[in-house]
Amino acid sequence: MMRFFSEDKMRGAFVEGDYMKYFLLTIVLILTPIGVFAADSADVDNDGLSDADEIGVYFTDEESADTDNDGFSDGDEVAHGYSPRHAEGAKLMQVDSDEDYLNDAWELTLGTGLMDPDSDGDLYLDGTEVAARFDPLNAEPVQREKVIIIDLASQHLEYFFGDTLFGSFPISGGLPYTPTPTGEFTVLNKVPVKHYGGASYDYPNTQWNLHFYTKRYGYYIHGAYWHDDFGTPKSHGCVNVSYENMEPLYWWAQLGTRVIIQ
Repeated sequence: MMRFFSEDKMRGAFVEGDYMKYFLLTIVLILTPIGVFAADSADVDNDGLSDADEIGVYFTDEESADTDNDGFSDGDEVAHGYSPRHAEGAKLMQVDSDEDYLNDAWELTLGTGLMDPDSDGDLYLDGTEVAARFDPLNAEPVQREKVIIIDLASQHLEYFFGDTLFGSFPISGGLPYTPTPTGEFTVLNKVPVKHYGGASYDYPNTQWNLHFYTKRYGYYIHGAYWHDDFGTPKSHGCVNVSYENMEPLYWWAQLGTRVIIQ
């Protein structure tokens, strides 16, 4: 148990007969954490976000349950990945409130300031730092590793910035007769638009392509507009990703980013 007073001070208080003073001080120490907790958890507009978070994290109106007046409460929007500050169904991943090139979803994940473009005060934008692997919460030039991990058994992809999970979603890997290669690779090239074609398929203008391996053919993690059956093997060896998930992954990845496929 935490000791608030030294034994000497406690004995001194009783010797001096200052019982009431000691009693009141003890009550204050006991009740203060409760009061602080109550203040931090208060939710005046009953929207599922505490007033403290509305003011200091999401920058929403703590007195209005629906800051952007789109018919959904602020708490419900945050819980489902939507921005409570932008109407018309804008997702947190799609908006950049402080225009620092880091979307609001990643700002909240990292703990950077949603309305502060330079959270560590080093004169570099948060998004610029993340793009170059630097920690946007450390003014010193500290870099974090970027890694993409693909699990073919579960047909799932995760990508990390240091220890922080930035994204997690289903993919479609190779079919049994055209398997996706396994092992450890790196991003070799970033191709904004590419044409995939073969004997039985033709997919022009495919966006957001990350080249990670070449054997007889090149293998890519790339967007796929021709199906939405992610979570099931569908490809000729590449890793198919929905456009919604592939665009931020493409922006985030760098040449040399590790790719682990297992």
